[in-house]
Amino acid sequence: MAPRAGSTDASRGMHGLTGFGSWRSRVGHGRWGVPISVAALAGALLVSVMLGGAWGGIATTHSVAASAFSQCDPPAFPTGAGYQVTCHVSVDNTVTASGATSSTVTATACLAAAGVLPPAGCTTTTTTSSHLVTSVNQCNGIVYGGGSNVTCDVTVTNSIPTGTATSGVTVNQCNGSGTGGGTAPTVVCAPTGSTTNATVTQCNSSGNGGGGSQRVKCTVSGAATALPVAIDQCNGSANGGGSTVTCATAITNNFTTATTTTTTAPTTTTTAPTTTTTTSPTTTTTTPTTGPTTTTTAPPGGTVPTAPTPSPVVHPLPITG
Repeated sequence: MAPRAGSTDASRGMHGLTGFGSWRSRVGHGRWGVPISVAALAGALLVSVMLGGAWGGIATTHSVAASAFSQCDPPAFPTGAGYQVTCHVSVDNTVTASGATSSTVTATACLAAAGVLPPAGCTTTTTTSSHLVTSVNQCNGIVYGGGSNVTCDVTVTNSIPTGTATSGVTVNQCNGSGTGGGTAPTVVCAPTGSTTNATVTQCNSSGNGGGGSQRVKCTVSGAATALPVAIDQCNGSANGGGSTVTCATAITNNFTTATTTTTTAPTTTTTAPTTTTTTSPTTTTTTPTTGPTTTTTAPPGGTVPTAPTPSPVVHPLPITG
């Protein structure tokens, strides 16, 4: 398999992909991995369905010091033929106004026989950290034995304070892919690019060996990023003929305004003391009424009679004898 276009071992190392150069060497000599039979895979899928049974049915949550995240790469994922690979990574990077950092990564990895779609064979993990995620590496150098389908995507959401500087998202994708025959176009990518040390490097040297039309479909959305996150996926995969590669990267920046706290001074109410005025009681002096008044009325034409003078009462002396 030809080396990836537009990249070097040094450039891959800068994207946090230690040993990527040696991967290409091993692939070139065909010495990496032992093909797994479809029968063996079916047994593994049965165990997976019994444990999970749904998209993300097997889920774990843990906290680590995140910076580089990877999944769906060898040796965990095979290099043989006849597989269905479906992998998704969602990265939420956050920087607060005070400079505190945190990240949450939700990742789903699914492996099944070709044509067996999720939720079969899926595992979901959630990772939280106080560090920002700076690189994502998935679906590289897998299932290149032919007759496989690789569908992988990465979503990055940066939550940062308003005014944070951004840089353009550069692309290196779909170089040296979709060769070996087939009805044109065998590659449909937007945008195309071959920038060294790009923000997004995906779908290079993949989907070769012949096959159907539009068997390599890859996209990048988001023109700018506020935090440095290097995406590396779907490179050197699904070769050998009759395979498809569908991969996407989306980057979004959410600018947040710092919350302003308004302090209101307490209202002080001053009440003047109440003055009580004591009124002296009113003294009322009543002149007593002089004895009853006697009124004598003379009969008509007569003289007012004079009241008779009472005769003294003489008590006889007792006779002694």
